[in-house]
Amino acid sequence: MLVAGVLTIFRDVPTGLLVVALFAVPNIVGWMLWKTRRFSCYASTQIVIAMAGVFGLLSIYLLTAAGVWYEIQSGPPASPFETYGIIVLVFGGLMVMFYLRFGRRGAETSID
Repeated sequence: MLVAGVLTIFRDVPTGLLVVALFAVPNIVGWMLWKTRRFSCYASTQIVIAMAGVFGLLSIYLLTAAGVWYEIQSGPPASPFETYGIIVLVFGGLMVMFYLRFGRRGAETSID
């Protein structure tokens, strides 16, 4: 998202700045979760992954709505719909993987 935001700034400044902000928010939230340590590592990881996925989808939508999605790409163009699917699969897959690896452990130990 950061690269897309920077490339977009040269074509459409408000859209580029908004995409950079969409990149920054999950990173700032992740840093705050790490700094405060109010939640477990598992919960914090799930929050950051979910936020990054949703904000990634929002940035693709914003770039498409602004008409710069295809302008900032190099090489063969990727459709926004393919990119939506990739984001959902990757971030959803990461959340499921972390749940299967670490999330069920908390549920099993909370019964005792």
